[in-house]
Amino acid sequence: MNEIVVGVDGSETARRAARKAADLAVACGVGLHLVTTVRKPGATGRQGSGKVRIDSLAAGEQLLASFKVALPGDQITTSVQTGDPADVLCAEAERLGARMIVVGNRRVQSAARVLGAIATDVARHAQCDVLIAHTNVDDDGEAAG
Repeated sequence: MNEIVVGVDGSETARRAARKAADLAVACGVGLHLVTTVRKPGATGRQGSGKVRIDSLAAGEQLLASFKVALPGDQITTSVQTGDPADVLCAEAERLGARMIVVGNRRVQSAARVLGAIATDVARHAQCDVLIAHTNVDDDGEAAG
């Protein structure tokens, strides 16, 4: 098995999926590649009464750095990309020759949908195995939310 790719966005669901991916990578002796996406490299936001430029790429790097230090294993790489999260995860996995993408099963309120949109899209389009991590429970097995 080559690298495992996991997408993170700062949510609790992403934290749980990343932890499961890291544990699997360590157990298999492979690298872990953390990916986060931003819609635009830079954006303008408001702070108080003025506008400020937000460097979303830098924010993405900071997010990945915080995930990286919190996860087990020493073979962890990171990437900030622009675009649709599902498309980016599939493209990164293909670029790296990864054997697996790990995504969380963020709870969706509609009874017609079991998985979140990103997990569904990744499962449909990935050229490698996809592990849907059960992230609706905390690390102790208690229901989240």
